Amino acid sequence: MQADPRPVAAILRYVYPGVTPKNGRVVVVEGDGGCFEMRGGEVVERLVGDGVDAARWDVRYYNKTHEGWMKLPPEETFAFSDDRRMLELMLEPAPEPRDALEDEDDRRRRESLRSERSRDGYFGVGVVGGKNEHNNGTLWRSAWQLGCAFTFTVGARFAKTSADTTKTWTSLPAYDYEDFNAFAAASPRGAPWVAVEMGGTPLADFTHPDRAVYILGSEDNGLPSSVLRACAHHVSLPVASPDRTSSFNVAVTGALVLHDRLQKRRLGNEVAAVREGDALRGGRAGVDSAKPSQVIEANKNA
Repeated sequence: MQADPRPVAAILRYVYPGVTPKNGRVVVVEGDGGCFEMRGGEVVERLVGDGVDAARWDVRYYNKTHEGWMKLPPEETFAFSDDRRMLELMLEPAPEPRDALEDEDDRRRRESLRSERSRDGYFGVGVVGGKNEHNNGTLWRSAWQLGCAFTFTVGARFAKTSADTTKTWTSLPAYDYEDFNAFAAASPRGAPWVAVEMGGTPLADFTHPDRAVYILGSEDNGLPSSVLRACAHHVSLPVASPDRTSSFNVAVTGALVLHDRLQKRRLGNEVAAVREGDALRGGRAGVDSAKPSQVIEANKNA
């Protein structure tokens, strides 16, 4: 490959959460190749020109003196020379905007007025580095059946989804991202990432966020450690005994997690009511002995 003859004044390398620096995106600032200076605000403008949403992402830079990531001040000047042409940058989610006049009581009152259907929340599911089209098609179908808003793949290693026999694509959007940078940039705002991988919080003990994006790893490699660190939650499936592997099929894993979400959010109140009542007319104590009609009747009279 022929070298780029254009002189370079500075190189801005930035990464989204879950991405390692070597896989970051690069913005090249052309110049005379000598000493060059940029203010922090100008750096942000360059990133915006490369597609970064400045309203959604805050920028940090790596400070070699302090050996850590510091918030990028708009007025600070960064010098570039032959000894230092690259500035390492990292994006992090900006704080959620909130109406200054809305207090906590107002927020809770507003949320309490949600419809029954809205108890499902807003969520999506997808696989990073998936290699099996049949697993993807099965997960896609399950996602539609269990109320997902969308599905996605990141760096998929297959070309089609012939396993989707119900034409889910006509009802549920699916997004394909080339890499995790592209996924992070497009991920819904305010929906925390939930890593589904071995070694996390047991699914039975997990409380699903109102809005969430569930991220599963590939069939052979699982989730990269960089993605795990970027996720707000980490959940895993239990096994019958310690001597059994906790590695499940990725499509099955996704379906079980989404079903758990549906059960906890939409059926949790009804199940809890039966347990509190403990005994139902016409049956022994406990949920297992209750018929569906009894559960419905018990809740009507509660």
